[in-house]
Amino acid sequence: MPSTFFGLNTALSGLVAQQRALNTTTHNIANVNTEGYTRQRVNMETSIPFSNPALNTPVGPGQLGTGVQIADYARLRDQFVDVQFRAQTAAQGQFQARSDALARLNDVVDEPGDTGLTSLLGKFWTSWQSLSLNPESPSVREAVRAAGDQLATGFKETRAQLVSSQNEANTRITATTDEVNLLAGQVNELNQAIAKVVAVGQAPNDLMDQRDLLIDRIAKSANAAVTPVGTTGKVTVAIGGQVLVNGATDTVNTVAVSGTGVVTVGAAVAAVTDGALRGYIDVRDTVIGGATGYLANLDTLAGTVITEVNSRHSTGFALDGTTGNAFYAGTDAATMAIAPGVAGSTDKIAAANAAGELPGGGDNAVDLAQLKMLVLPIGTATATIDGYWGSMVSRLGVDTDQAQRLAAVQQSVLDVATGRRDSASGVSMDEEVADMVRFQQSYNAAARMITTLDGLLETIVNRMGLVGR
Repeated sequence: MPSTFFGLNTALSGLVAQQRALNTTTHNIANVNTEGYTRQRVNMETSIPFSNPALNTPVGPGQLGTGVQIADYARLRDQFVDVQFRAQTAAQGQFQARSDALARLNDVVDEPGDTGLTSLLGKFWTSWQSLSLNPESPSVREAVRAAGDQLATGFKETRAQLVSSQNEANTRITATTDEVNLLAGQVNELNQAIAKVVAVGQAPNDLMDQRDLLIDRIAKSANAAVTPVGTTGKVTVAIGGQVLVNGATDTVNTVAVSGTGVVTVGAAVAAVTDGALRGYIDVRDTVIGGATGYLANLDTLAGTVITEVNSRHSTGFALDGTTGNAFYAGTDAATMAIAPGVAGSTDKIAAANAAGELPGGGDNAVDLAQLKMLVLPIGTATATIDGYWGSMVSRLGVDTDQAQRLAAVQQSVLDVATGRRDSASGVSMDEEVADMVRFQQSYNAAARMITTLDGLLETIVNRMGLVGR
């Protein structure tokens, strides 16, 4: 039969279990604002009962309970919710990267504005119209050259800003890949630390929180997938279908992005379809760069201006009697500039259509002014020069609006996913306070039981056998 002290052990088990539950509740409350923290819970179970029935044990009413013990310290995490959260995080990373880049491009274009190409083109056409009315005036000729130079400068500066934005996207690509590689190394280190704790039968809950927070940051950069490695506590992390962190071998593969936008993990090509990395690559190689990007369109427009202006200007006659003069030098927005002859003398500006019209002929200047209204093949489009630039500005506005709208919608979706995760893993102060009161009452009851049993033992030890002495 159990000893006299049997009840003390049972009460003590309750005291210890409630104390540990209170400690866990304290840990939850202390980390209520800690990023990535997962709520923990103590799971209790009955301890092994006294005297299991067997052939060599006396017949009795049944087993006698021995109290309570801690089964585990559970980490309240829903893996399915994690998958959904990381997928939405990756999508938000991509949309936000694109939205931010397009917003900066809007600032570069500066339309409508006094320094935008729309204003500069208008001043350029107007200067030719003024020259047609007064072809002999040195001041008017100087105004034409100045307007042409300002237009060329406007193309150059706009292109330089686009290149700068493209370089910024490239810098962000490098920074993002460096961050992913750094985070992957940290995940690998935590994998090994977690495995050591799991191997001795303990639950490394806080280490797992740190690892999951790192994986969340990786997921923001690229679409990530996580696979547990058996019962070791380790995980394998892949991005774009290629293994980044191999939990089975404790190895890390390096992420890299080529100049053509190909993402590799180790030596394998990864299909990175979401995340900030995808957004920055698209901005660099498709939105700004590429055959249909803003840089190519701007160069096409500048090349058309150079070609069409020179074509008409070279057929006219300059004030000094020469013909065949080019007004612009260069072939695109980067190289566009006033031709050396015109730069050296405004007398090289050809305002007349024939030598006999000199010095007062202005018909060629009229033709150049009317170039504004002429519909031309520009790249794959057919439009006026002003209309082509206007369509570029409109496209940028539509792209920016769409990117901002998608980013806002995706943020709402991410907020819902975050709420679902917080409901499963986040710390609720109301719930923790209720648990604290419940565990405190249980602790007090167990302590009271020990006090009661202590009194019984005192009676047995000090007061029994006193009759008849």
